[in-house]
Amino acid sequence: MTNSIRRSALTATVLVGVVAAAAGCRFDGINSIGLPGNAVGGDTHEVTVELADIQNLVGNSPVKANNVIVGNISHITGDNWGAELTLELDPQAEIPANVGAKLAQTSVLGSQYLELTVPPGEDAVGLLADGDVIPLDRTSQYPSTEEVLSALALVLNGSGLQQIRTVTSELNRVLGGREESLRSLFGNLEEFVGGVDQQREDIVRAIDGLDRLGAELASQNQTIDRGITSIEPAMQILDEQQKQLTTMLDDVGRFGEVATEVLESSREDLDANLRSLQPVLSQLAAAGDHLPEALKIAGTIPFPVTTTQRAVRGDYMNLFLTLDVSAETVGGKVLGSIPLDELAGLNPARQAVNPLLAPTGATTSGGPATSAPQNGAPR
Repeated sequence: MTNSIRRSALTATVLVGVVAAAAGCRFDGINSIGLPGNAVGGDTHEVTVELADIQNLVGNSPVKANNVIVGNISHITGDNWGAELTLELDPQAEIPANVGAKLAQTSVLGSQYLELTVPPGEDAVGLLADGDVIPLDRTSQYPSTEEVLSALALVLNGSGLQQIRTVTSELNRVLGGREESLRSLFGNLEEFVGGVDQQREDIVRAIDGLDRLGAELASQNQTIDRGITSIEPAMQILDEQQKQLTTMLDDVGRFGEVATEVLESSREDLDANLRSLQPVLSQLAAAGDHLPEALKIAGTIPFPVTTTQRAVRGDYMNLFLTLDVSAETVGGKVLGSIPLDELAGLNPARQAVNPLLAPTGATTSGGPATSAPQNGAPR
């Protein structure tokens, strides 16, 4: 009886211990049990990672940094439409404090793992410590197998790959037998590109000029705006008078047709008139230097228009006269203009008289002219 009581008490004590041990432990499934061969053992650093979607990631999945396993995932819990991962990391692994987490996969059909890497464009800062949290905005994921297969299905079914064969066949048909032309085309293209390269500075200057023009237009933005605003009423008037403008243009078109018909019908006459005017215009052009001087005296004969005010003074007229009585002028121009037969009948010696004693009347031929004395004047 005493032994039975002792055995019952021992059994109750063991049950209480088992219950207490079970109450103090947490069991998250078979993946929560550490597997032999994990890279991390002993003391570890626990780091929390927030992920929007863990896909098929499970506990005990490896954690890598620079393609080296630095820990594993110990726990996965759901929180606010996302997931929180508890990582156990090797304390000897020097992981920067500003790393991000990315859900990756070893291959298309391989297992998933968590990759710790510094985001592009950032430098490594500090070290990741125990209790740190990698927030949701620093986590991402590579395309999953399902996404890759769905994209591939879209490419194969709906992106036109079936038409590639048709395109290739058409290209072969077009280019077949034209290899020389295609080769020369590449040569011309090379020459064109070379020419463009030689004019690169000019192109750059043109672009700079356009840039300056754009800057100038931008600085004159208000002026341009006022100009556009001011021209708006004129555009409205033009819009209102659209019919009148259209009618006017039609009339101008008809006038052009009539003018063309008139010119075509009178082309020969017009050509003849122009040819007749050619000699007149030629002589007019030849007299071009003398015409302005002649016009000066045309309306104010005998005085040039520039001297009219000095020549005509009220009821009298000033006359400016220049006589050339040189022997050369008299002999060459005055006597030279008299016919020779008239010059032969003149006898200057017989006809010479004293101009003071010559009679005022007509003289008799055959002797010198004489006059009777008047008023007792001496002979």
